[in-house]
Amino acid sequence: METAIYVALASFGAVVGIVVIFATVLGLLSWRDSRKRRRNRAKADAEAWCQLLTNQLAIAPVSKDSKVNEATKRAEQLHTLSTEQMAKAKKLKHFMRARALALAGLHNLNVARREVGQELGPEGPMPINPSKKSARIARDIPTGPSLGTW
Repeated sequence: METAIYVALASFGAVVGIVVIFATVLGLLSWRDSRKRRRNRAKADAEAWCQLLTNQLAIAPVSKDSKVNEATKRAEQLHTLSTEQMAKAKKLKHFMRARALALAGLHNLNVARREVGQELGPEGPMPINPSKKSARIARDIPTGPSLGTW
């Protein structure tokens, strides 16, 4: 009778161990997939904003006003930085940084347009620099010009 109890306890321990290992493996796979999905979404979002900045620079306002030229030049610099960041980006934070640079470039183009008196172009998602709390909530939500939610 005593050996039957030991066998039952050993069997129960083995089943619990297998269930724990199985749950751990499933949890790790889910975590890895969600990280990869967030990274891919951030990459697509950053690529879309960089492409929009490229298109907007092609139709940038031209003026003799130094303020307009400074804003346009700054937008071109930010475009260069964002494309360089996209070229070497591998992690989520790198894609987010490239996106932020592209949004800053769009903002500078809007400053130039405002000075010239043209209609403003796309502003980008608001706020550009979200608080930590709202960034956590909206981290996995895709946005971008390709989706029409910006």
